[in-house]
Amino acid sequence: MKKAIFIFIIIFILGLAAGCASKSSSSGNPVITIVNNTGYVVLYLQISPVTDNTWGNDMLGPEQIIHNGQSVSISLPFPLSVSDRYDIRLISNDGDIYRKMNVTVTPGSELVFSIDDLVIR
Repeated sequence: MKKAIFIFIIIFILGLAAGCASKSSSSGNPVITIVNNTGYVVLYLQISPVTDNTWGNDMLGPEQIIHNGQSVSISLPFPLSVSDRYDIRLISNDGDIYRKMNVTVTPGSELVFSIDDLVIR
């Protein structure tokens, strides 16, 4: 009987741990995945809430790029309780700009950028 209770407790604790895991960063901001299917190398990734009038800083940093066919996971700048709609911009190695505007995101969202998102060549 004690063995069965012990096993039940272990299973319960493991279930709680699995249930607590989410697609959020340690700051509580949701993590989304950006997929580059543009055909080009992406050098810059900028994300800003739709309420902002300016683009945010480059989310990739100086050493990171996204090759065509690759993806990157990014922690959004704010929790969903502050903003769940974002504008997202990629700039490729040849200066082309790809945008998705007014995107509603959820934790674990995957946004695929393609040639259809090209706005400035």
